Amino acid sequence: MRTRSGPRRSEAARVAVLRAADDLLMDVGFHAMTVSAIAERAGVAKQTIYRWWRSKVAILLDVLEEDLHDRASWPELPDSAQAALEQHVTHLSRVFTQSPTGHVLFVLIGHALHDAKTATVLRDQVLPRQRQYDRSRVRQALAPLPGREVTPDEADQLLDLLIGPAFHRAFTTGQPLDPRFVERLTATVLACRHGVPQAPPST
Repeated sequence: MRTRSGPRRSEAARVAVLRAADDLLMDVGFHAMTVSAIAERAGVAKQTIYRWWRSKVAILLDVLEEDLHDRASWPELPDSAQAALEQHVTHLSRVFTQSPTGHVLFVLIGHALHDAKTATVLRDQVLPRQRQYDRSRVRQALAPLPGREVTPDEADQLLDLLIGPAFHRAFTTGQPLDPRFVERLTATVLACRHGVPQAPPST
């Protein structure tokens, strides 16, 4: 778990630190970004930051958590199931490639490759909240369609089919998915959704 010591943080100072880290990452990159520089830009003491966070990585994990909550939320769902899925895939594809959120995410993924603690926090604390939210929205988007209700396990598999291409395209080219590809992708996923295997019941 991410633990922090020291007195309760001022909300204004906390937000200032997160914004300073986000801005510095874009301006100078991860390796050149230091806690001292974050403190200077945020207008707080370096010692204060260390009472609240253990490292610049811990700060960026909080930045990502807040960014995902604020920017990766779905807008109001369209009436069409396919339009709803297209909207989400397009949005996340742009988050991955055209926003500071995507930059923070890929920096932390890179760091997690050689730091097990960062990988654990990403997988167990930061990303599951977004996954749960996305899962509920997929189920909501497909609820009006005929047939049986989409289970959480099926929703997870559908999310992998939908979001995997967006992540792969972002990682390999730095570009978002084009609209025609998104249309074909979501149509294919909808066409095969009845073929997604259900997980066996737990015993």
